[in-house]
Amino acid sequence: MASLPPGLWDLTMSRISSPAVRLGRLGFAHSARNNAQAALARAPGSTGPPPFPLSPAPAQNDLYNRGTLGRRKPGRSGALTPRSEKVQQKQSLGGAIAELENRVKALKEAADVEVMAAGDLVFSEKELLGMYEDLLAHPQQEQPTPTLPASNPEADLVTLHRLEQELLQISNEPEVFYDTPLVSRLRAKSATATTPTSDTPLVGELHHRVLKLANARLDRLESLQPSSSTSFVPIVLFSLHEYEALTRTCIDKNELEAAEGVLHLMKRSALPIPEAALTAVLQRHTDAADVHRAEMCLANFLTGAPTLPQRHLHVKCHLKATPRDRIPESALAVLHSYEGQGHPAPMKTYTSAISALYSTNLSIARAQAWDLFSHMRYVAHPTPDVVLYTAMIRACASAINPARGAEPERALDLWTEMTVEKGMKPTVETYNAVILACARSGRKEYVNEGFRIAKQMLDANRDAYGRSAYLPNRRTLCALLEGAKRIGDLARARWILADMVRSDAGKEEGVNEEIMMHVFHTYTAYVPPFTRHLAVVVPGKGPAAVQDTELATDAPPAPPRSQRFTRVPPQTSNEVMEEVQALFQRVLEDTGRDITGSATDTGMFSGEKKFQHVEFTTRLVNSYLAVFYQHSSLQASATLFSEVWERVGCTPDARSYLEALERCARSKRGRERQVGLEFAEKVWKEWRALEDSRRGLDPRMVERAHVAFMRVLTLNDQLQRALDLVKAFAQRYPPSQLREVPAKPGFRANRTALVGARPLVRLTAPNEVPDDGVPPLLMFSDLEILHHRLVAAGMTAGIGYVKYISKAYEWALRARRDSVMRARSASVQADGVVPVAV
Repeated sequence: MASLPPGLWDLTMSRISSPAVRLGRLGFAHSARNNAQAALARAPGSTGPPPFPLSPAPAQNDLYNRGTLGRRKPGRSGALTPRSEKVQQKQSLGGAIAELENRVKALKEAADVEVMAAGDLVFSEKELLGMYEDLLAHPQQEQPTPTLPASNPEADLVTLHRLEQELLQISNEPEVFYDTPLVSRLRAKSATATTPTSDTPLVGELHHRVLKLANARLDRLESLQPSSSTSFVPIVLFSLHEYEALTRTCIDKNELEAAEGVLHLMKRSALPIPEAALTAVLQRHTDAADVHRAEMCLANFLTGAPTLPQRHLHVKCHLKATPRDRIPESALAVLHSYEGQGHPAPMKTYTSAISALYSTNLSIARAQAWDLFSHMRYVAHPTPDVVLYTAMIRACASAINPARGAEPERALDLWTEMTVEKGMKPTVETYNAVILACARSGRKEYVNEGFRIAKQMLDANRDAYGRSAYLPNRRTLCALLEGAKRIGDLARARWILADMVRSDAGKEEGVNEEIMMHVFHTYTAYVPPFTRHLAVVVPGKGPAAVQDTELATDAPPAPPRSQRFTRVPPQTSNEVMEEVQALFQRVLEDTGRDITGSATDTGMFSGEKKFQHVEFTTRLVNSYLAVFYQHSSLQASATLFSEVWERVGCTPDARSYLEALERCARSKRGRERQVGLEFAEKVWKEWRALEDSRRGLDPRMVERAHVAFMRVLTLNDQLQRALDLVKAFAQRYPPSQLREVPAKPGFRANRTALVGARPLVRLTAPNEVPDDGVPPLLMFSDLEILHHRLVAAGMTAGIGYVKYISKAYEWALRARRDSVMRARSASVQADGVVPVAV
């Protein structure tokens, strides 16, 4: 404990040394008045002498030094001091004690004040929890405001009934005029006009009748106005609230012509058309992707510059009207037209255009998306919002050139710019985008970075109860599985699958077809750590002791690994196949496709039907077959290929046949090559039928399939058939097709300009954009194994043809590249397409 204050210590020692205080038998200080006042002791644990000597001590020392002390009385201790000096000592001692008491009293008062002040700052547990709830509360997202006030059908129906009755009543009242000659002339002018009366039966719905009566009333009032009048007096038929009720009724009944009739009625009445009403009608035209009627609506009812929502809907209508496999050139032209008029579209319009460009899966469209992003920051919106940042980070996962893979460096740069430099709060979609970009790179350092960001997503921004603001969804887990399968990290993939199975997620967040596809791909890329033929044989135990259990007949078979599904990943290819077959069988059982009744116990996956929401698709079956292609024999793969499609009720696609042919092309020496040839013959017939019926196949897949089958024939010493296959390929896809260069669109012009209907600032160079229209071709690397076998067989004619055809494709491809680099772009003018120099 701390020492006592110096003043309190002085007061205590002075009282102890006072003559009125004496020590008792037990050593405690007792006062002369029967212990009426207790002595103050030092604090326990304090050591050392007092901070400074007591005030009476110097006086006693002076008396001794001056020799003023007299003789002592016998039997009594203490000095014999004169009475006057003793009185003086008592008075000085009393004054010092009083001063010390005053100081101690002031110290107590100050301590009480500090305690009271400290008591005011103490919060209760409830108050502290409320404070932390406010500080750590997750921000609420702002709700978008509706363009048109919310409709109340009952109130609108009452309003329309009242309008109908008023119009019918007005039509029966006589007109009152003060100028008789003018009245007679105007009545003669409008004599032919028919006006409905209360006796005239009105057919149709209520809003149709109101529109008919209003137009008739407006026609009559316009006819009564003098034709020589230079100023037009506004005719107020309805109030703005009544016009909005009539417009809402027409829109709710999806009658856009009637809604436009209401807008036309307001225009004839010289009333300003409400922005909400025009935007609501334009929204319906945009939903229907009717570009013509949307632009006619803007041309007829728009008086000034279109508002931001109207510009967005105008561009969005063009985007929706463009097929997904084509570049939305008309939408880009409208977007740049608004920029030229000084009225750039809102940021969400650029986001929609960029998303539409990336959805085409064309390299030139992806390059244009990045160019539009940089152009927007230059001419319209320098700082993107979180939604646009998310879209661009997601675009980094699908690079412009598919051969180069994803671009994790660019994604992390955008992530740092958004979160650190701009200080924006990311969303779950933003986290998913950056994790996916890192995962699809296929590089271990970036995949680990993706998992680190996922951990940061869970740990960051927790509220007072520890709940994270960013809860992972199925897209997050799919992104993590993308990274795990590319580096063959089966342990992480199994952990993610087990976590999803243990959770109580429903159809929206449970295990689905995409999750299982990634899991099967991870098993395919997984490299088992144990290889049987590389195992060291222990001395004294020959191969008979370590023979495979599959070949042992005397020993009882070991329990399948699929019934355990331990936490340790499979160590051999056989164990991989056991786990994969158990998972696939469990999916069949949970989805009701296997009615044999033999339930499969998969350990941690036992219990409820956790895989009941998995839908069997072609790509799921392809991923399951890929595991067999990698870890099983070719015979087992061929047997499964012929049975699995009918079992799950799916149809193979081009990738199914391509992967089967490429597996046959990797067959090993011996009997497997004969099995591969028989399997490839069956698959090749299906591929040729698919290639003849569908012209929209990917050119790279076409050439890969032909190369794979040619390699199968070559490995089985059928050189003439392989050579005939190459000739048939060259006849169907001649090298001359490569010289046909497509026209360069005008928005890809590279001429430096500050104004134009194209991006003015680009992020992609012309040589960075691959050519997606290159027809199928054969290079020498594809025909190298055939060339070697022809040389070994001495087939001179075949050797010369292989050299010729490979060089022909090579030079045609080089000429195409030069033509593309020198191509001129075309700018769309009012009178047609005019070439513009690059």
